Amino acid sequence: MSLPPSTETESVPQAHCPLHPEVLATGICQRCGTFICVNCRRRGRDGRSYCGPCLNKALPALASRRDRFWANLVDSLFVSVPLLGAVIMPIIAFSDSAKSGPDDFGVFLLLSPLLALVVTLGIQIAMVVKTGQSLGKRWRGIRVIRMNGQPISVVRLALLRNLLPVWLSQVTGVFGLVDALFIFREDHRCLHDHLADTQVVNVESDEPLRPS
Repeated sequence: MSLPPSTETESVPQAHCPLHPEVLATGICQRCGTFICVNCRRRGRDGRSYCGPCLNKALPALASRRDRFWANLVDSLFVSVPLLGAVIMPIIAFSDSAKSGPDDFGVFLLLSPLLALVVTLGIQIAMVVKTGQSLGKRWRGIRVIRMNGQPISVVRLALLRNLLPVWLSQVTGVFGLVDALFIFREDHRCLHDHLADTQVVNVESDEPLRPS
């Protein structure tokens, strides 16, 4: 979901709030364009200002914890099952050859899991960059976007939302647990969402995300 460029101002000269005519407006609703005063001004989770009626309509609903759990499970299986098969199948297929120690067996055993990992992760990353949805998220009807409503870039997705959390988990040993527990906060955002400035929301249309 793309939002229009911000037209917020700290004050709007000569403009008055329609609900409080005696009060000068301090901003403009980013959805309907109505002048709003300090009493009517509501801050959305994207950091923009809205009037009261537009606050819940301007932004897509947050994905439920249940949907995020099942989506993550499907995504994990999509990567781990082919990876496991790529490790086991060469061992079974070349068990006799491995005993005689051919030079190419070790190379094949190393490249098969690597190829499976590259293909599965490549598919997932391409889908998320294009539509905001991995296979699991598409199944559950949810997508990941930036906090300002813009689509997530491949660099932010790969580095901040995936590689950095994996590295922190390896270094700290507890990051994965803390990351998962963050989902129980009111904003339904895991710790990796905060690192990448992302949120997971319900899908409102089947159109791919496009930058504004």
